[in-house]
Amino acid sequence: MAKGLKARSRSRIQDSLLGYATILPAMLVLIGFFGYPLFYEVYASFTNITVGQSGEWVGLANYRYLVSDSAFTAAALNTVVYVTAAQTGKFALGLAVALLLQQKMIGRNLWRSVVLLPYALPGFVAFMVWRLIYNPDVGSLNIFLDQVGITDQPIAFLSNSSWAMSGVVLATIWKGFPFWTIMFLAALQAIPKELYEAAATDGCNAYQKFKNVSFPGIRPVILIVFMLSTIGTINSFEAVWLTTGGGPGNSTIIVPIYAYKSLVAFQIGQAAAAALLLMPVVLLFVLFILRRLKKV
Repeated sequence: MAKGLKARSRSRIQDSLLGYATILPAMLVLIGFFGYPLFYEVYASFTNITVGQSGEWVGLANYRYLVSDSAFTAAALNTVVYVTAAQTGKFALGLAVALLLQQKMIGRNLWRSVVLLPYALPGFVAFMVWRLIYNPDVGSLNIFLDQVGITDQPIAFLSNSSWAMSGVVLATIWKGFPFWTIMFLAALQAIPKELYEAAATDGCNAYQKFKNVSFPGIRPVILIVFMLSTIGTINSFEAVWLTTGGGPGNSTIIVPIYAYKSLVAFQIGQAAAAALLLMPVVLLFVLFILRRLKKV
């Protein structure tokens, strides 16, 4: 009996070793592909490394500089405003369009395809189109406002600090809301029709059906989409860079733009530190969403 136990124990060890040996190549690839760049970025943030020079260890000097830099403070605050406004707009518009496309209508499949077009467009094309729309001389928005009598002088939306952030947010919402729409629509269609029929039998109106059936059914999807989209928006670059470049002044600069400008100035350590300061915020946000998902 003892020999049998030893044999089974040896067999389990061999199976475990074989399993680890099987996944070892994949683990090495992951460590090399994801771990090394992250380690290098962390290391660079504690140095004054520049392009062509290895640099020296400076400790927390880059982080102290960022905390005292008014441009980085503006970038951090603008990131909060930009992400909050864009995510609110994407959620509201995405949910409204998803609820609309769930209804029976002529050409419903066609409309579902059309809604996806902004998301399918390359970011460069989409935001350059919006830049043209905002153009004070030939932009369609200024032409429309003039024709309906709202303005008599063209507005330089992207070069006016009072309008620039709103313009970037609107373009970002337009580009990103189809992702929310298609995810919400898929979740809505997965809800059993029997629940709606039961709600109708109980005399529920449209709002009550949404509150008691639709919303609880799509809540997990809302959390997941909110997490993925927020991470993407926090790290957004092309939306701001292609429309305003972070200007005028620092009115639309966000942390990724600040990090890029540091790189252009060959301040690799400073750029790495700026990017890494976003990580604790993102990690806390992800942990919060994951905890909420466990409660759903």
